[in-house]
Amino acid sequence: MHFEQVFTYAWRDGPAGRQPSVLSVAHEPDPTAPDGGRRWILLAGTPEFSETLAFDDAEHVREFARAVLDLPPGPAPYERRLLFSETVRRTLLSGPTEETRYATLWIGRDPEEGLRGFFSYQSSYSLSGGTGMTALGLEVVCDDVDVPRARAGARELLAELDGAGGPA
Repeated sequence: MHFEQVFTYAWRDGPAGRQPSVLSVAHEPDPTAPDGGRRWILLAGTPEFSETLAFDDAEHVREFARAVLDLPPGPAPYERRLLFSETVRRTLLSGPTEETRYATLWIGRDPEEGLRGFFSYQSSYSLSGGTGMTALGLEVVCDDVDVPRARAGARELLAELDGAGGPA
């Protein structure tokens, strides 16, 4: 997979020297995509594990950028929720099945933590084919977002979406 990251927010928590956790928006070539050949993806990762999930379309990416850009610069209540889902075919020992991954990304200022900025990503998996299996996926949380830095990244992402960042 070859992709170009456009928005990246990385942070360290836990023991010193660990790799950072990250929330990133990227695009990769996709000739079947309706927005001119790009498939937009959200990457969420911890030092131990990461996963990607596709945005629905470029408007879904704009919704993400606007949610980050709308983070108040000072302490004020704010919360936005973005939903993701993607279904892929997998082959398990029992045979082929469809796996649907769901994720919720919360962007906001936490009223119980001094209105600090936060990103909170949680995914889950569901297998079809009569198995009824579901499982929690990845959780990635930044509970002290540098709001000016995140908003600057969101402006760059919108510029890329609007064509100012290069060819579409």
